[in-house]
Amino acid sequence: MRTQELLSLLRAEKGRQLEFEYAPGKFVPATFHITEVKNQKITSVDCGGRKLAFNQTVIQLYVNDLETLRKPWTTDKALSILDLVDTKDTMDKEAEVFFEWGHGALRTSVYSVEQIENDEDTLRIKLYAQPTVCKPSLELALSAASCCN
Repeated sequence: MRTQELLSLLRAEKGRQLEFEYAPGKFVPATFHITEVKNQKITSVDCGGRKLAFNQTVIQLYVNDLETLRKPWTTDKALSILDLVDTKDTMDKEAEVFFEWGHGALRTSVYSVEQIENDEDTLRIKLYAQPTVCKPSLELALSAASCCN
């Protein structure tokens, strides 16, 4: 999902409860905060020797165990935070958006958006952790062995 798609979705679904499902039937606790939004500029070299450059928007979710349950998060609240971030450090609207989250025994991971679900009053963003891949084998139809040796 691109950053602009997320912003448009939140605007279209105003006033709805917002929740994140990080595994089937497992949700980020409702006491989460959007604690940081990272506008990352990535430069890298893949195993095929190709230099890459791209941007990412990483939205960090944080859970405070000491906080008591309050009103559920809404699309409006999330959008207000993202709009504020955009005024301070313009987000690349074409950048892929990721959610960074971990808590307790669940190690912090970076999740992609797998699916969006709308219930009667809830917008559910289903997340998944992408596996590591060999980009040349995906993009150039090479085998991993031919670019990594």
